Amino acid sequence: MVRVGTLPMRLLALDYGADVVYCEELIDIKMAQCQRIVNDVLETVDFVAPDERVMFRTCEREKDRVIFQMGTADPERALKVARLV
Repeated sequence: MVRVGTLPMRLLALDYGADVVYCEELIDIKMAQCQRIVNDVLETVDFVAPDERVMFRTCEREKDRVIFQMGTADPERALKVARLV
C-alpha cells in the first residue's frame, strides 16, 4: 500500500464508511527532521522535511481515526516523533 495512505485517500476511505484509516509507514529519522506547520489554506497540519517535502499531512476530519505508522529502531527517537505528531 505504498503511496495510498495519503490524506486524500484516507478521507475518501472515511467518506465510504471506514472506521479508522492508516497513513503510510514513515521512518522516524525523517519525521524527526520535520517541522510542524499549520496550513491555513488547506486547513491541515503538515510535517515538512528540510527539503520542503510534506512527509505527513493530517486534518481535523480524521482526528482520532487515523493510525500513524512509524518505522523505528530507537525508542527515544520514536517518542520524540510521537510527541511531534
